[in-house]
Amino acid sequence: MSKRRAMAFRVEEDLSGNWCHGEAVATSQMEAISLVTPVLEAFFMRTVADALTRPYQADELSQRCLDFIREEANHSRAHRAFNKALLVHLGSNPPGLAMVESLLQYVRKHLSLSSQLLLAAALEHFAAVMSQVYVETEQHLNMSSAYARDMFAMHAREELDHCSVVFDLWFSRGATGLLSRMIVLLSILMVGGIYVAVSLPWILYRRSGHSIFATLKSFGYFIRCNGREIISRVPLRTIFAFVRRDYHPDNLHKA
Repeated sequence: MSKRRAMAFRVEEDLSGNWCHGEAVATSQMEAISLVTPVLEAFFMRTVADALTRPYQADELSQRCLDFIREEANHSRAHRAFNKALLVHLGSNPPGLAMVESLLQYVRKHLSLSSQLLLAAALEHFAAVMSQVYVETEQHLNMSSAYARDMFAMHAREELDHCSVVFDLWFSRGATGLLSRMIVLLSILMVGGIYVAVSLPWILYRRSGHSIFATLKSFGYFIRCNGREIISRVPLRTIFAFVRRDYHPDNLHKA
């Protein structure tokens, strides 16, 4: 697992402009991701902490879990500082964020620890897949926000470094069948799709001066110019590799 990368956790930039590619939709997409990240990471940290045997055992997996929690706390702190700056011009959190938080609270309250670990492992898998896509395209991204550039790069690389921790923890406690993996993965794609479908237009609307016409124009132009490339970059085969019987994150993301 990599060492934590130092960040100032202080955003002194004006984020009211389109800081990703100078484009409103791309910027809104990255902001939607950042805003939901601390909610997901809080779930990861609590679930892994609950699953660790107390007093903590001095074995390799326990140490990896403690390192994982530290890195996730570091990520969350970086994103919260960034999100605080975003809210200056957004005004409030986007719709959909409360839905994700409520669903994760329901999971923690009503589902078994094994089921929580399965969900966390699947979410970590999905995050690692998207982090790999980010790393592969990073050199082509034009980010005028130095903080955002450093934060997303740090997060993506550390996500790939520790992507197997939750899976190994879940597997050590008795992994469930492939059907359960498929159900959880499809649920993530459905909820994630809903979140993006409601949060991204909401953020874009505010970036477009609260103008519906400008919002639709920006979105239409983005799809026309980038739609085919976006579809071609969606790694569906890699995402659904999670349900394979021989799946392990190290084999998938560190080949």
